[in-house]
Amino acid sequence: MKKIRQETIDALGVGFIEDVSRYVVPIFTDQNGAPVSVGSGLLLNTQISHVLVTAAHVLDGIREGRSYYMYVAPATKRAIVGDVLLSKIPSSGIRDDDLVDIAVVILEGSGDELPPFDQVGKDSLPINRVMVQGIPRAERRYAFLGFPASKAKVNRVEKYVSSSSYAYLSSSESIEAYGRLGLEEEFHIVLPFHKRNIVTLNATKVNFPSLEGMSGSPLWELRPAMEGDRRVVGIMIRDKSRRHHVVVAADIWFALKMLEGHYRAKGFLP
Repeated sequence: MKKIRQETIDALGVGFIEDVSRYVVPIFTDQNGAPVSVGSGLLLNTQISHVLVTAAHVLDGIREGRSYYMYVAPATKRAIVGDVLLSKIPSSGIRDDDLVDIAVVILEGSGDELPPFDQVGKDSLPINRVMVQGIPRAERRYAFLGFPASKAKVNRVEKYVSSSSYAYLSSSESIEAYGRLGLEEEFHIVLPFHKRNIVTLNATKVNFPSLEGMSGSPLWELRPAMEGDRRVVGIMIRDKSRRHHVVVAADIWFALKMLEGHYRAKGFLP
């Protein structure tokens, strides 16, 4: 593995991985009696509730009764339960055709059932660190951090999972690329994908083979502190690297609109 260049460190900003990894959790389900990583999610504090935001296809199994969880201590599972908001499946009946692909879970619980989860160093991102529809995308720098499924190691004796986080740094694709994919930059962020742009927690670059498990990772726009610092602008929903050599995030606007509708229905908002 090669050390990343100083310009990459400068683009990410000081302490990027240590900072943003606090708000990102790997999501698991059980398969054949063992934990399996199915995606990543953002813990967010809306000032009304703590929520988990991820890609809808990560949690679609909830509709058939499948259970999902995250770890709040090295060997302690925390079921992902609460009001679940999923973007609508298109008329085709195929989730892959969903250009929104967002899930929001309003987490139930009290005390140690809600963030912060100090034993695993996790907390909810303050809502003021979210930015919607930050256009134009051109000449902006972005990064996302998640937990690839292939890097999750199951310890069956101690009954816990060790997950490694990886970050990816990129600029936006051209506006022409958005058009080719049938997307609008107001509602999506399209990034060219190059495997060698994956960065590990110890600041090395790796040629990472798969993005499976990173769906649902928050996408951060990188700005200097004087310009507002890094902000979550989207949720990673699509890996089109094999055919189009890009990855796609849905703007965080979708998640906030879903939450707004839920809060109004519950009487939390006028």
